[in-house]
Amino acid sequence: MPIILAGGAPCVGELDAEIARLTELVRDLTRIRDGVAPTAPELDAAPVLSDWRAATRLVDCLVGRPSGHPHLSGERDAVTSPLWLLDEDRGYARSESRFWRLGVPAGVRLDG
Repeated sequence: MPIILAGGAPCVGELDAEIARLTELVRDLTRIRDGVAPTAPELDAAPVLSDWRAATRLVDCLVGRPSGHPHLSGERDAVTSPLWLLDEDRGYARSESRFWRLGVPAGVRLDG
Protein backbone atom coordinates (compact mmCIF):
# COMPACT_ATOMS: atom_id res chain seq x y z
CA MET A 1 0.00 0.00 0.00
CA PRO A 2 1.53 3.33 -0.96
CA ILE A 3 2.23 6.06 1.52
CA ILE A 4 0.35 9.08 0.21
CA LEU A 5 1.54 12.49 1.32
CA ALA A 6 -1.23 15.06 1.59
CA GLY A 7 -0.57 18.77 1.68
CA GLY A 8 3.18 18.14 1.58
CA ALA A 9 3.17 16.77 5.14
CA PRO A 10 5.12 13.50 5.26
CA CYS A 11 3.68 10.56 7.15
CA VAL A 12 6.89 10.20 9.17
CA GLY A 13 5.73 7.30 11.33
CA GLU A 14 4.57 5.31 8.31
CA LEU A 15 7.79 6.06 6.43
CA ASP A 16 9.93 5.02 9.40
CA ALA A 17 8.02 1.75 9.74
CA GLU A 18 8.39 0.96 6.02
CA ILE A 19 12.10 1.82 6.06
CA ALA A 20 12.66 -0.51 9.04
CA ARG A 21 10.65 -3.30 7.40
CA LEU A 22 12.51 -3.01 4.10
CA THR A 23 15.90 -2.72 5.80
CA GLU A 24 15.22 -6.00 7.60
CA LEU A 25 14.14 -7.63 4.32
CA VAL A 26 17.33 -6.51 2.53
CA ARG A 27 19.43 -7.75 5.44
CA ASP A 28 17.79 -11.18 5.33
CA LEU A 29 17.98 -11.50 1.55
CA THR A 30 21.65 -10.48 1.58
CA ARG A 31 22.42 -13.12 4.21
CA ILE A 32 20.63 -15.83 2.21
CA ARG A 33 22.37 -14.74 -1.01
CA ASP A 34 25.68 -15.07 0.83
CA GLY A 35 24.83 -18.64 1.85
CA VAL A 36 23.71 -17.95 5.42
CA ALA A 37 20.37 -19.64 6.02
CA PRO A 38 17.99 -18.54 8.77
CA THR A 39 19.09 -19.87 12.15
CA ALA A 40 17.11 -22.46 14.11
CA PRO A 41 16.09 -19.82 16.72
CA GLU A 42 14.90 -17.48 13.94
CA LEU A 43 12.77 -20.21 12.40
CA ASP A 44 11.52 -21.38 15.81
CA ALA A 45 10.29 -17.81 16.46
CA ALA A 46 8.59 -17.54 13.05
CA PRO A 47 4.85 -18.13 12.72
CA VAL A 48 3.70 -21.29 10.93
CA LEU A 49 1.70 -21.05 7.70
CA SER A 50 -0.33 -24.22 7.11
CA ASP A 51 -2.33 -25.26 4.06
CA TRP A 52 -0.32 -22.70 2.07
CA ARG A 53 -0.08 -22.12 -1.66
CA ALA A 54 1.51 -19.54 -3.92
CA ALA A 55 -0.78 -16.70 -4.98
CA THR A 56 -0.72 -13.33 -6.70
CA ARG A 57 -2.17 -10.13 -5.34
CA LEU A 58 -2.83 -6.71 -6.79
CA VAL A 59 -0.52 -3.85 -5.87
CA ASP A 60 -0.93 -0.09 -6.27
CA CYS A 61 0.82 1.45 -9.25
CA LEU A 62 0.52 4.35 -11.67
CA VAL A 63 -0.48 4.14 -15.32
CA GLY A 64 0.37 6.87 -17.78
CA ARG A 65 2.39 8.05 -20.75
CA PRO A 66 6.10 8.12 -19.84
CA SER A 67 8.65 10.56 -21.24
CA GLY A 68 12.37 10.60 -20.54
CA HIS A 69 12.38 6.95 -19.43
CA PRO A 70 15.52 5.01 -20.37
CA HIS A 71 13.59 2.04 -21.85
CA LEU A 72 10.02 3.18 -22.58
CA SER A 73 9.29 5.19 -25.71
CA GLY A 74 6.20 7.03 -24.48
CA GLU A 75 4.27 6.00 -27.58
CA ARG A 76 1.73 4.21 -25.38
CA ASP A 77 0.72 4.00 -21.74
CA ALA A 78 2.98 2.15 -19.32
CA VAL A 79 2.46 0.69 -15.85
CA THR A 80 4.93 1.56 -13.09
CA SER A 81 6.43 -0.93 -10.70
CA PRO A 82 4.61 -1.07 -7.33
CA LEU A 83 3.88 2.39 -5.93
CA TRP A 84 5.48 3.27 -2.59
CA LEU A 85 4.88 7.00 -2.28
CA LEU A 86 2.65 9.55 -4.01
CA ASP A 87 2.95 13.27 -3.28
CA GLU A 88 0.62 15.05 -5.67
CA ASP A 89 1.18 18.43 -4.01
CA ARG A 90 4.91 18.29 -4.71
CA GLY A 91 4.42 16.59 -8.07
CA TYR A 92 6.30 13.35 -7.63
CA ALA A 93 5.87 9.66 -6.92
CA ARG A 94 8.27 6.89 -5.92
CA SER A 95 7.68 3.49 -7.41
CA GLU A 96 9.70 0.48 -6.42
CA SER A 97 12.18 1.15 -9.22
CA ARG A 98 12.43 4.95 -9.55
CA PHE A 99 11.14 8.46 -8.90
CA TRP A 100 8.54 9.85 -11.29
CA ARG A 101 7.71 13.50 -11.90
CA LEU A 102 3.96 13.85 -12.18
CA GLY A 103 2.67 15.62 -15.27
CA VAL A 104 -0.96 16.42 -15.96
CA PRO A 105 -3.28 13.78 -14.44
CA ALA A 106 -5.65 11.77 -16.63
CA GLY A 107 -8.96 13.48 -17.28
CA VAL A 108 -7.65 17.04 -16.74
CA ARG A 109 -8.07 19.37 -19.70
CA LEU A 110 -5.55 22.16 -20.18
CA ASP A 111 -7.55 24.16 -22.72
CA GLY A 112 -9.91 25.68 -20.19
